Amino acid sequence: MDLTKIPLLSGLAARLDFLAARSTVIAKNIANADTPNYAAKDLKKPDFGAMATSAAAMRVSDPKHMAAPNAQRSDGYRVETAPDGEASLTGNQVSLETQAMKISETRQEYALATSLYRKSMAMLRLAARGR
Repeated sequence: MDLTKIPLLSGLAARLDFLAARSTVIAKNIANADTPNYAAKDLKKPDFGAMATSAAAMRVSDPKHMAAPNAQRSDGYRVETAPDGEASLTGNQVSLETQAMKISETRQEYALATSLYRKSMAMLRLAARGR
């Protein structure tokens, strides 16, 4: 049985992947807190409404067919500049307090997603055992 075919588990895996990538971006912000002219960055949260729409969009089955105008979807996450407020004298726009709040929020969301994943796996094991 391929567990990636279960929508709940694949959605949770995608969420965990996003949160891990966001943690990396926040860690880079913290590492560059003293770099002159550095602006904090953050990942753009995926638009799940657009993902659902594109999943239901027309697909091209032959290279000679015309593609639907909105059939293109980018994979991966987009890093955006997200300055934390006023720049310091060196032009740096990273607030360690704001980055600490973002990493704490990301850690809580990661803990929630792993908990849901663990509970889902426990329910699948229970259903497979038949008890």
